[in-house]
Amino acid sequence: MSTFAPRTRTLLLIIAFAVIYLGWGTTYLANHFLLLELPPFVIGSLRFSFAGLLALTWVILSGQLRIQRSDWGGVLLGGLTLITVGQGALIYANQYLPTGMLAMLYTTLPLWSVALEWLLGERPPLWVLCGLALACGGIVLLMNNGLGQAASGEQWFAGVLVVSATLLWAGGAWLLRQRPPFRSSWLGLSLQMLIGAMLLALFGLWHGDWQALDLRSLSSNAWLWLAYLVLPVSLGVYPAYFWLLREVRPSLVSTFAFVNPVVALLLGYLLLDEHLSVVAMLACGITLGGVVLIIFGRR
Repeated sequence: MSTFAPRTRTLLLIIAFAVIYLGWGTTYLANHFLLLELPPFVIGSLRFSFAGLLALTWVILSGQLRIQRSDWGGVLLGGLTLITVGQGALIYANQYLPTGMLAMLYTTLPLWSVALEWLLGERPPLWVLCGLALACGGIVLLMNNGLGQAASGEQWFAGVLVVSATLLWAGGAWLLRQRPPFRSSWLGLSLQMLIGAMLLALFGLWHGDWQALDLRSLSSNAWLWLAYLVLPVSLGVYPAYFWLLREVRPSLVSTFAFVNPVVALLLGYLLLDEHLSVVAMLACGITLGGVVLIIFGRR
């Protein structure tokens, strides 16, 4: 836990939650546009290679290049579960599922987090359970409103892949919280990204994503979306996320997965001219109400 004054800590928590809510909520839209020009695992490997190298450069220039033996376990764990599995599954599934629907599936992350805490003897307070039930109800309402036709086999596979990835993400986040903190948080972040990028590149090689790839043919819009994922998202959201894991319970941090569908739907309405019905707006309100209950139940 940090040693900030209570008022300062509360303000930092609000800012950090806003960063992960908005940053990861816009990731689906960015991946949607990048997938028009790049294969999935190429997007992930390029994003985290650039972000990891930039973070490592900052570490070297600021004299923080110090690592202890216990850091390597956390680096490998985070690189595998949070970067390779968590983000790799998201980008891959984004090929077959609408951005809003994909974000809805990621709402299983808080459920896994609470289930893990419950299995380990930390029974959630009643308000948290009520918030989870309310948020899940809102997400179900969003799915019923947004699913216009029967899902294909590829969509079913993508959905199962995402739900499985959130289980591994929740487990990895819980294990990271149990480990000693990194000696240099930015060095730990940069190494996790670089390991994740390497593993995603290997997946891309196996999947055939690197064949006949010509980065010179990328449009300026694609480079701008990639820069957005590298700079404000990867180098802004991940430090906030890892700091929050040290400050509050993982189940509270994972409430970003409930806010993501709301952000995705609003962006689709504002930027892609998608229809936002009264039912969808009601479902967004219900979901946000559940998140508020979870947050205040964990205070």
